[in-house]
Amino acid sequence: MTAPIRPGTGALGFPSADLHAVISGELTADAVVLGLPFDAGVPGVPGQRHGPEIFRKLSPDHGWTVDENGALGGVIDPVTRGAVLLGRKVFDIGDLGSVPIDPRVGRGTYYQTLTRLSKQLAQSGALPLFIGGDHSLSAPAASGAAAVHGPLRFLCFDAHCDFSARPMPDATDITHADFLGHLLQTGAITDAELYGVRTYLPAGHGPLPDALTCAYAYPYGPAEDATDLDERPTYLSIDLDVIEPADFPATGHPEAGGYRLRELLTAVEHVCRTRRVVAIDIVEALQDDRENRATSATVSALVMTCLRALLEHPRERETTG
Repeated sequence: MTAPIRPGTGALGFPSADLHAVISGELTADAVVLGLPFDAGVPGVPGQRHGPEIFRKLSPDHGWTVDENGALGGVIDPVTRGAVLLGRKVFDIGDLGSVPIDPRVGRGTYYQTLTRLSKQLAQSGALPLFIGGDHSLSAPAASGAAAVHGPLRFLCFDAHCDFSARPMPDATDITHADFLGHLLQTGAITDAELYGVRTYLPAGHGPLPDALTCAYAYPYGPAEDATDLDERPTYLSIDLDVIEPADFPATGHPEAGGYRLRELLTAVEHVCRTRRVVAIDIVEALQDDRENRATSATVSALVMTCLRALLEHPRERETTG
């Protein structure tokens, strides 16, 4: 087994590996999990920095086997009777930064580093799955992906419309509540689709551009066996406050009337099977000692849903790759 691979030491029992080994090409990967323990984009309720730690410490270990090249095996799905992620290379490459947050690392430095790292991961060919952290991190992560894939479609599940029309030429101008304005103004994304939205927006955040659409219900289609899949590069962002607070209270800004977890998992799976998803983030989990196990279980379910939908269906991945 090559030196950079450490079986069973990452989230969900995935092998862990060194970040440099992936971005340098020493180690090839289908997907990587990267924690973003940073919440300086939240002016109100912090604590999202603990999201990666909660996910890793409490996620289930699926008991993968790992061959000398880092390929997964040894896990079956009793419902389908098929192998799970068989032959795929998925690595946990650690966190960008640490908790407690180093006060010497400002927002600008963190965002610039994440932009650069997201670009390097896109160049490596690995699908990055970022675990936040607050939602402002979507801006540098998407900007880095866009530098390689070209302007992106941004598809987001969120209770809130995180947009403002005020000028935001620099990433340091953003917060977790308005970062979409920055992405649209810089051209990193061509348009944004938000689903699960059920809150109002101050009029001062407008006017809303035609490139931004908000709805509650996710529109299913095309069918999963369709041949005309959407080939535009898509950034998928999942703000956990989209979930009904009765199912998931551990987020900074819960809103009643949200998606049930199964509803969200089904919609996310459909996105991953029918869009050319090039990067994913899961953000806005909040530290709550009473809810940490449920938080990790929810994030774990979303991670596995995304990875299985993207990596276990060669026909879709050939179209979207």
